[in-house]
Parts: sequence; structure tokens; C-alpha cells
Amino acid sequence: MKNLLLAAITTAAIALSGCSSDDVKCSDKGICPQDTVPTAAYDNVCQATLGSTCGKQWQAVLNCVKANEKCDSSGNMDLAATESVCSTQLYNFTTCCAANPTAAGCPSTAGH
Repeated sequence: MKNLLLAAITTAAIALSGCSSDDVKCSDKGICPQDTVPTAAYDNVCQATLGSTCGKQWQAVLNCVKANEKCDSSGNMDLAATESVCSTQLYNFTTCCAANPTAAGCPSTAGH
């Protein structure tokens, strides 16, 4: 489950935005200096995840990460700090994936 949480938050990290819209978009870039623009492949997977059974939970992860992104000294997102703040949203997403392991965006190894 820990690996799934880290994968989810790492993926969410590249989907952040400094804009003021309510929901983060899959193509948005994070606020840390080393954040990169999401790839087309990521955007496709992210969009599929948002449209899946666990899409509501994934959107909550993206929104939480956007609202709480902290940068480390090297200009990357501080994964541990963000995971701590967004633990409820990550738990909800991973719980949904464990119950729906074939849902788009959910690793087939949820819970392993």
C-alpha cells in the first residue's frame, strides 16, 4: 500500500497548478522549480483515471497536492511532507483501487 501511495503522490506532483481553478487539470504543471510539464502519456492516463470508478478520489488527491505542495531544497516536491498532509485523500484513492483493481489508473497490484 505504501508503494501505491508514493506512486499516486508522485504522479499527482506533476499535475499541479498555481492557477485558481477549483479542480486541478491533468495537464497542469506544479509550482516547484524542478516540476516539469506532464507528458501526453501521463495526461492520457490521468484523464482515464478521472473518468474511472476512482476518479472522484483521484481528483481529491490532485486537489490536495495542489493546495499543499511543498518544495525541497533541490526544487522538487517534498513527497513525504505532501503525503503526510494528503494522507486521507491518498488513503481514499488506494482504498477505491483495492476495491476496484481494474479501474483505470489503479495499479493491478493494489494492496500488494
